[in-house]
Amino acid sequence: MQTLLTYAREIINLPAVIQDLGKHRELIWSLTRRDFLSRFRGSLGGIFWSILQPFFMMIIYTLVFSSFLQVRFGISDSPYAFAVYLLCGLLPWTAFSESVTMSTGLIRGNTNLVKRVVFPLQILPVTMVLVSLLQQMIGLILLLPLAWWVTGNLNWTLLLIPFVLIIQTLLYIGVSWFWASLSVYLVDLKQITPLLITVGMFLTPIFYPAEIVPEWARFAVISLNPLASLINIYRQIILEGTFPDGYKLFSIVVTSLVVFLAGSFWFQHTKKGFADIL
Repeated sequence: MQTLLTYAREIINLPAVIQDLGKHRELIWSLTRRDFLSRFRGSLGGIFWSILQPFFMMIIYTLVFSSFLQVRFGISDSPYAFAVYLLCGLLPWTAFSESVTMSTGLIRGNTNLVKRVVFPLQILPVTMVLVSLLQQMIGLILLLPLAWWVTGNLNWTLLLIPFVLIIQTLLYIGVSWFWASLSVYLVDLKQITPLLITVGMFLTPIFYPAEIVPEWARFAVISLNPLASLINIYRQIILEGTFPDGYKLFSIVVTSLVVFLAGSFWFQHTKKGFADIL
């Protein structure tokens, strides 16, 4: 019983986890900056690819879904409404899939750091998440003019984006901590992850509205899927200009905190065996 109470106190000790990350903030920023810039190092476009990639992605999706497929449903009369609707979901999903995919094999790819007792391994998944979120933020900045064109205005609810990004960061870091640690013990996870990501993408209402999900599947696809709630919030504040439903917002905040703390607890307790396995 005493052991369970000790574990419970460790799991819910949010200030300690935040303090630990804050202590290494300079190293986290340095690694994040290095990893972000390394994506484009050696290319002719350099850092400009961080803008060009999401820009061309938006042009392609807008062209295909608005002009070729002519997908329509009741967001706006604009032929480009679905492209904005899609990108509101695709940007956070892409950041999630990149965070999880890069976390798989992250520890095995840094065996030299595992052997260093003083190196804080817990910051490695954090930097991967921040790199993905930096790319998403660039995409969001490019998306806003298109959303303005479609809706005719920029809603005050856009001020909520930083708050949503904080919630999203906590959720992604928690999942990445768990996935990075688990991949050390389950080597096959590196092959399984792309399949799970693909399945998850089509089970999350990114390409379709949540309303068309059959009643029997809504609990699993919508209620139990924090990404579905997160994407819906982005669509509400960017496209609809409405404040997110209080209950759903509270649920995603609680879910993100639980995943973040549980992921930290899991990583801290499983990393003791990394050196023996690697």
